[in-house]
Amino acid sequence: MRGARYVTGADIVRIARTLALEPWHFTQTAPAAADDPTGIVVDEGRRRVNLRLANAAHGCVFLVRTLSGVGRCGLGDLAPAACRVFPADPAADAPAALREPKDSAEPELDQQLAEALRGWAADRDHWYEVIARWNAQAANSGGTYGLEDFQRYLLEAQAAREAGAEWPEEVAA
Repeated sequence: MRGARYVTGADIVRIARTLALEPWHFTQTAPAAADDPTGIVVDEGRRRVNLRLANAAHGCVFLVRTLSGVGRCGLGDLAPAACRVFPADPAADAPAALREPKDSAEPELDQQLAEALRGWAADRDHWYEVIARWNAQAANSGGTYGLEDFQRYLLEAQAAREAGAEWPEEVAA
């Protein structure tokens, strides 16, 4: 699904906790551009990558096919916010659903979509900050850090966010 490339740290942590899996068991990377706010610095700055849900031969690793061949997300309510609001594109500059819900046949659905997109925006902003803090710490530490190190940092940062605590001070090696 197209939206899965917009997964946030909150999505990853929620899936990991609920399924009792480490994030590296269901995520993969893709090259990131230098100016991409979701570009995670790894390997002493030699690589910059995006973190996404892993793909399998049939698409997203969590995609399940019904007996009739219809694809469904196997995560249900755990699905990343970008997947739950599909086909709305949360990465668009001004998704229509972020504006006041319009009069439609189902105003309750418009409101749910608007709320989901607002939640996604808050998670996205925190995701950007987690990555920016990681990148700054990893660049200044002189250590060799990989993706699993970042994902451990992500778990710590999300726990701190939920507890109202300070950010993790150091990159855990």
